[in-house]
Amino acid sequence: MTRLFFFLCLILLPLQSHAEDVKLTPEQTQLAEKLRTYLNELKTLKGTFAQVSSTGSYADGKVILQRPGKMRLTYNPPQQTELIVRKGTIVYHDKEFRQVTYYPLNATPLAVLLQDTLSFEEDVRIIDLAQSPGVIELTLVDRDDPGMGTVTLVFSDAPIQLRKWVIVDAQGIMTQVSLLNAQTDVPVASNAFDFIDPKYDLSNK
Repeated sequence: MTRLFFFLCLILLPLQSHAEDVKLTPEQTQLAEKLRTYLNELKTLKGTFAQVSSTGSYADGKVILQRPGKMRLTYNPPQQTELIVRKGTIVYHDKEFRQVTYYPLNATPLAVLLQDTLSFEEDVRIIDLAQSPGVIELTLVDRDDPGMGTVTLVFSDAPIQLRKWVIVDAQGIMTQVSLLNAQTDVPVASNAFDFIDPKYDLSNK
């Protein structure tokens, strides 16, 4: 099992969570609204990333994100894998073995990050909001299906910028993706999220 496939397993495992909405102070409510506004105004992002797991695995590569609903993670060698999110589907492509696996986006916590607009009243519940010097951490679960897992979005605070997302599975294993050299609201090529399943790609026959 590759490290990336292991990561996919993590984000798809159900989380047995009975967490309730955290009671926010007026100051935290204002901060949460600032984060929501930032996310809703974030349309594109490009950069590199580093992915680590509490199991000790590590991978890195390039990321392109376009909201709503599109993302591409291209992993650096020795990984020969990529992850493409498009048309409501997560595509995991093992280029070495020309194998492709498909997962529904709305069955993973990544859906929170990629949806068009985010509402704390209708879409997600805040189960934690923490602030320390220079860092804000917002932990969310889906209101309709909290069992799909939790996602923690980590921001810098001056200015507010997305720096990392962290996913925790039912066994307590954590996978975090840290953004490096990220640029936001930059042009993204129209074919950035194109994908042809190798079994249908006649150019490689």
